[in-house]
Amino acid sequence: MTAFQKLCYDTLKHHVPAGSVTTYGNLAKLMKHPKAYRAVGTAMNKNPNAPEVPCHRVVKSNGELGDYAFGSNLKQKRLQEEGVQVVNNKIVNFKDICL
Repeated sequence: MTAFQKLCYDTLKHHVPAGSVTTYGNLAKLMKHPKAYRAVGTAMNKNPNAPEVPCHRVVKSNGELGDYAFGSNLKQKRLQEEGVQVVNNKIVNFKDICL
């Protein structure tokens, strides 16, 4: 695991609680690397500690779920188990729960 990946995972674990989501770009900003949103996506895809490191909470900037290494159905299931509503592959109240 690289230092950047560790920073991604630690930031996600400590700043995005269950029932909330964030975007790849917002997570990059939280990490003080605002242009590294693609690298954040790559790190989320390589997360060796899911669901302890909740990469399922990172979604696209338009509220769509985006990809998930374990399949989009499992990403949706995990989010819904945390109280996040998903309809047609999109977060229902995205602006209200996105950090």
